[in-house]
Amino acid sequence: MTTKDQNVISPKLQEPVPTWDKPIEEQFATTQVTHDTFFELVFQLKKFACAFLIFLLPLTLQKQLSIPNLTISVRRFRDENFREARSDMIYEIPLKNNQNKHVKTYVVIEHKSYDESHTMLQLFNYEVQIISAEIDLAKKKGIYTKDFKLPPIILIIFHHGGGIYTGSVELSDEFEKIDGAEEFTIKQRGIVCDLSRMTKEDLPHDPNVPELYIALRIMQVIMSKNLDGILQEEYLLDELKPYTNDPDYRKFARLLMCYIFDSNRYLTEEGEKQFKQQLKQTFKGVEIMWSPLAERYIATGEARGIKKGIEQGRTEGRVQGIEQGITEGRVQGREIGITEGREIGELEGRIEAIISILDVKFGEVSETVRDSLCVITDVNRLQALVRFAAKCDTFEEFYKQLNIDKT
Repeated sequence: MTTKDQNVISPKLQEPVPTWDKPIEEQFATTQVTHDTFFELVFQLKKFACAFLIFLLPLTLQKQLSIPNLTISVRRFRDENFREARSDMIYEIPLKNNQNKHVKTYVVIEHKSYDESHTMLQLFNYEVQIISAEIDLAKKKGIYTKDFKLPPIILIIFHHGGGIYTGSVELSDEFEKIDGAEEFTIKQRGIVCDLSRMTKEDLPHDPNVPELYIALRIMQVIMSKNLDGILQEEYLLDELKPYTNDPDYRKFARLLMCYIFDSNRYLTEEGEKQFKQQLKQTFKGVEIMWSPLAERYIATGEARGIKKGIEQGRTEGRVQGIEQGITEGRVQGREIGITEGREIGELEGRIEAIISILDVKFGEVSETVRDSLCVITDVNRLQALVRFAAKCDTFEEFYKQLNIDKT
């Protein structure tokens, strides 16, 4: 799974575009795998792109396109008029038997994990930028003459979430309806692929690309309160068993695991355990990174906390032993100090894990929240807060849970 077929463009952005060229663990060691990053990685793969377009595009259009020869661009457009700088997947597809090499078709996919009213307007904004780039290129090549034509641009809205997509697919709906003006209004229709409207039987099931069905099925149910049951009943990974020695499939499995554990707030500890067992059964003898986001923070937080606690315990134990003035007391004091230090370390490790998660997801954590966490001495209670911090959608949800736990 490489990006050789891609032209990755991310102008004026600080955050990196997720890519298969870097290890999954390295890219997501300290951050969540969001719906956006999962979508980008899945649809960056050429075999996924081809299978998806063959599934979605009208047959009449497919007959005109050389889909196996498509190229992929990841372009991020930033616009102050839109709430988010969503990542678009753009496919450039040459026409079949085309003598004029510059003629192609663009397919622009906009991913939404929530309902959105003005997606067609957002896509049109991207379309305008593509048109501008095509005109600039034509001028450089000296073909911007009276016969010059822009390439067709197909707009696709890819949606999954808790409910169906209700936004319009008609660009004309973005304009006020005035008698006599409608015939002069821009008219363009988008294609909607709404996983929320589909059953699992409706999803593409290409035997040559079994991972596509698995990825779409997981996106279809990722926000379901019954994800535990779905993962247990469907055994989605069975289709990957013939490919367990392929490093690309192992990498896909690691991405799938991170996405499920990081993005579903309803997945229980038992559900995580069951899915890990599926991975072990499917990829026998293959090392898989098991830790979800919260555990990745706990691993580093506990290590630091325990180390600090042991050092503190040794110091306190030594002082106590000297004061008693006997060797036995010193040894006993040190042992007691180390034990207490480990307990302190476990508490501090989990507190640090919570603060790290909240800081990454919502920004700097206030002193009030830090102080509230520091007075908690129940390790199990802190462990539950670590898990809630990783899965909550807003800081307010976490703060409410913290106050509930205090009572």
